[in-house]
Amino acid sequence: MRNAITLIFILLFFLSCKQKQTEYINTENNSEISKIVESETEKGTENKVENVVAEKISNCDLKTLVEINSLLEKGTELNDQNFAVFFANMNPECSNNAEYSEFNNELIFKTLESNPKKFVAFLSRVSKKKKILEFVLTQLRNPIHDGIELNAIYESLGKTETEDAKTKELVSESIKNAIEKNN
Repeated sequence: MRNAITLIFILLFFLSCKQKQTEYINTENNSEISKIVESETEKGTENKVENVVAEKISNCDLKTLVEINSLLEKGTELNDQNFAVFFANMNPECSNNAEYSEFNNELIFKTLESNPKKFVAFLSRVSKKKKILEFVLTQLRNPIHDGIELNAIYESLGKTETEDAKTKELVSESIKNAIEKNN
């Protein structure tokens, strides 16, 4: 009887430790995500998000991609934090992970199509903190499947006014290159 009671207490102790560890992990992830969007400043009628991307959230995180894709599939407009999380999650080293790489490629096009202005703005900012600009441009030059409406994205981007004309031009040239490859 004593052995059974002792065993129950030990089991409860281990279960409570596991719960605390899970709570710690969740708290740690939330604090990292909250670091992503540090400040918003208003300039006239334009909102400008500065210092948007933390150095690193996690590597090859499919959960982030699934969340962003889910929002896009529902027709929800991505907010600044969604874009920040998406770009912070991007990692050129994940190219070796086929599932992540394909999904990320598809989402690069979907996020660009959903809001070209924010896409260019966040790409411009994140490329200063992390060396992913070339990675994204390479992804844009090499769409993973034929279902991506490259011409529509190219036209939409052309009509969009952005803060960073250089980054917009690089993105446009990459998409133009993809269109030429697929024709």
